Amino acid sequence: MDPVEGCFLVASPYLSDSNFFRTVVYVIRHDSEGAFGVIINRPGSVSLEDAMGESMGHASKRKDDVYLGGPVEGPLLALHGMAGLGDPCMAAAVSPQAATIWLTSDEDHLRLLVERTDVAARFVSGYSGWGPGQLDAELRVGGWLVAPATADVLFSDPSPIWETLVRQQGRSVLADLVPSVDEGFDPQVN
Repeated sequence: MDPVEGCFLVASPYLSDSNFFRTVVYVIRHDSEGAFGVIINRPGSVSLEDAMGESMGHASKRKDDVYLGGPVEGPLLALHGMAGLGDPCMAAAVSPQAATIWLTSDEDHLRLLVERTDVAARFVSGYSGWGPGQLDAELRVGGWLVAPATADVLFSDPSPIWETLVRQQGRSVLADLVPSVDEGFDPQVN
């Protein structure tokens, strides 16, 4: 098992599961017990203010939508960039570029994030989960492309994320297949 914790899973164009069509999943945990992550590019139809409901007690400063984190029901979660609020999503050793991503479902933390428009955040409801070995099997058959996660991508406009990452991964795969100039590659001879 190659751990993909702290990475993006980019749905292969050939993935047949409609729950994950053209999705990008941020993997929060991946170990021998399974995997857990959230879809980051599927806005839902519920506003953050509606999702927080009575617990806020007043109008939200943020006008974010709540994203659909996956097909499994779960609490409202926030991926965010406010260090120390909640849990870091992964060790910096896994991906230093994504070491600034934090996760919380604590209601007090969520209320604070709702008031902090200066903090990058993505609010999700539900999650994506895999049993032991399930994600590994899907990776082996090409159901997912794996891309390094960065806070810049996570908190960016969600609409082009899937296409952008598929193109990047495609270039990476092609670059690995094409011999380098040092190996005497001659495009005139193919």
